[in-house]
Amino acid sequence: MNKKSKERSENRKALPKFFLTMLGALLLGGVIGFVIGFSRIFGLGLNALAGQVRAALEFSIPWGIPVSSLLTLLPCFFLYRAAAKKFAAWDGGDENEDSESIELLLSWVLLLSAVQLLVNLFFMSALGTYCLDGDGAMWVVSLFILSCGAVVFAQQKTVDLERRMNPEKHGSVYDTKFQKKWLDSCDESERQQIGEASHRAYMVTNRLCLGLWLILTLLGMVMEMSLLPVFVLLLVWGTMMVSYCLACIRLSKGKQVLLEK
Repeated sequence: MNKKSKERSENRKALPKFFLTMLGALLLGGVIGFVIGFSRIFGLGLNALAGQVRAALEFSIPWGIPVSSLLTLLPCFFLYRAAAKKFAAWDGGDENEDSESIELLLSWVLLLSAVQLLVNLFFMSALGTYCLDGDGAMWVVSLFILSCGAVVFAQQKTVDLERRMNPEKHGSVYDTKFQKKWLDSCDESERQQIGEASHRAYMVTNRLCLGLWLILTLLGMVMEMSLLPVFVLLLVWGTMMVSYCLACIRLSKGKQVLLEK
């Protein structure tokens, strides 16, 4: 089988799944539209639901940051302590088991702290949308600063322990070029792992953006909504895709230069 025939064969195999996916998306949209229309018949409009969501957010804004910080940053503390104890008892041998278990704990610290940062940003934006009184706003802003400081501190301690484990690594979380310096200090296997993780994140984000676009489009058909959410979503989605493609072009050019040398 030549190359062209192989391409046609792969396209024929992929087409049924593609059409089924599109059909499923259309059916899902139809079901959502039917449910929304059915709810309007019984007086369960989206405006009433939006009012309930607004009331719930206004109630949760003062407590969202401290409660979520306890749920994420407190586990970060215990995870880091466990990693530090394992590192103190590690004699440098049996690297495949001990070092990997330590790095796994540190990875969970970074994940939970990153999630908390996103939660902090959400509630700070909610504060700007649902304006509280002066004392309530100061309370939320103070908690936002404290929680973000704790997040940065947890990430700094994690990076410092990682550097003690791997002296060849360098970079500080307080440095604006930390990501670049850290990547430059990674070996080939670590860079390959980062590349695979980045590609997986890229694919997941693509699917998420497509799903969000579909939801926002359907909502725009049944309720009054500006195009700003769709514009912001497409701006983020487009920025990700364009930057990914440009990075691939730049890396392919660099690879070509190395081959020519």
